[in-house]
Amino acid sequence: MRDTTPNKFSIEALNRASAGQAVAILDRIVERSVWLAQRAAAARPFANVADLADWLEAEVRNLPHDEAIQLLCAHPELSPPDPAAMTQASQLEQGRLQLLEADTALSTQLADLNRQYQRTHGYPFVIALHAQSSINSVIAEFNKRLEAAPDEELARSLGEVVSVMRARLTKISGVALTEADL
Repeated sequence: MRDTTPNKFSIEALNRASAGQAVAILDRIVERSVWLAQRAAAARPFANVADLADWLEAEVRNLPHDEAIQLLCAHPELSPPDPAAMTQASQLEQGRLQLLEADTALSTQLADLNRQYQRTHGYPFVIALHAQSSINSVIAEFNKRLEAAPDEELARSLGEVVSVMRARLTKISGVALTEADL
């Protein structure tokens, strides 16, 4: 899939935008979580992209349990039956590892892992695919995290969401966040 996301994000434009425009700008970062985009829009102005990334991280890591689950449930499962229903960003992220056109054996394996994970933890498996080198590393993480304690896994999943948001912010802003920011 070709990336057609315009690289026109700037913190200045976000800070000047109306509330509705700011939510639309942030929507590309927060994966179908308009309520989080609304909070970020209300928290403006941000000094720079790193400031926005830090604000998002603090907000996500401190969500009450029900909102944390809501945020995680906004993310798609891996190799879903209808990849076209995912956001463009998720399609690009999953497409990099060929999860949109997985062969039958891999699709079956991922469907089984998705079901097990959802049954165990109550939300989809979220992993920052930008940080994974191969589908094998993804499956190894999937299996490891199936065994994790609920509180540990919730915190890990929220950390993965933060990593995804930071990577998306870097991509659309053109501002490389330092290693300390990641």
